[in-house]
Amino acid sequence: MTSHASWSIVPAVTVITAAYNAAATIEDCIASVQCQTITNWEMIIVDDASTDETAEIVANYAYTDSRIRLLRQAENAGSGFCRNLAITHARADLVAILDSDDVSESRRLEIQIEFMNKNPAVTAVASQLKQFGTWGGPEISSWPTDTQEIRNRQDRNRMPLPHPSVMIRLEDAKRAGGYDPFCRRSQDFAMFLKLKDKQLACLDEALVAYRTDRPVKLTYALRSGRYGALARARSLRGSTRTEPRRLPASLITDVLSLLGWLKRRSREHPNRQAKSAPGSPDNALVQTTRGASK
Repeated sequence: MTSHASWSIVPAVTVITAAYNAAATIEDCIASVQCQTITNWEMIIVDDASTDETAEIVANYAYTDSRIRLLRQAENAGSGFCRNLAITHARADLVAILDSDDVSESRRLEIQIEFMNKNPAVTAVASQLKQFGTWGGPEISSWPTDTQEIRNRQDRNRMPLPHPSVMIRLEDAKRAGGYDPFCRRSQDFAMFLKLKDKQLACLDEALVAYRTDRPVKLTYALRSGRYGALARARSLRGSTRTEPRRLPASLITDVLSLLGWLKRRSREHPNRQAKSAPGSPDNALVQTTRGASK
């Protein structure tokens, strides 16, 4: 076993990853953290009762790198529950989100930690995303970076930041009650609703390669819309409902989701040719991270 850090030293950041049947992507995810320009980090990966080799792969990395910890769920509980579990085990004051099929740019942690240290009033900071998938890519997202624009989205109860690139203060996440495990599809949105009075920020740089599906299936859009409505009800109105509404009660929500889905389909072009190989955020990045992890 290779030791990279002593448990007596508090890490600068805790990277938390919820993983379910992620055997095909988890190695690149882990390797991208091992390639960070800072070394004082810990990574907590929660396996959500995967039926593939995800847990075994992570266990092998944890054996050779003491900064990596594996927590295992006996039953599938959803990414929100898994992130909450990771948060309870986090030792750093800052927590970085990294999904099991995404990749962090090598300076991601360094840049976001520096920003948070210089801006103590900010609860969470995100970055732009390099979006990619089997359809091609990467395409750079265009989330608002202006403080007032972000505030306007919060006031309108809209998603203020791209969650896959978020770094948040541990205490603020705990005070908000963590992620809502009942909002399985929109637990990130529910979290931001609980943080709507907090100051948030987003950087111009794209620091995370984010895997997406194009075109998005209508069933996915409808389910996300229903869970988004549940998140608003639980976070803003104190509802005790634990399941999203279904037809006919969900009719208005479903219509709005359909309109949003049609708008997104017209904006995204699944046949667009990628600058790098389809399904890869950046060939050089993946090769570099894989090489450094061995």
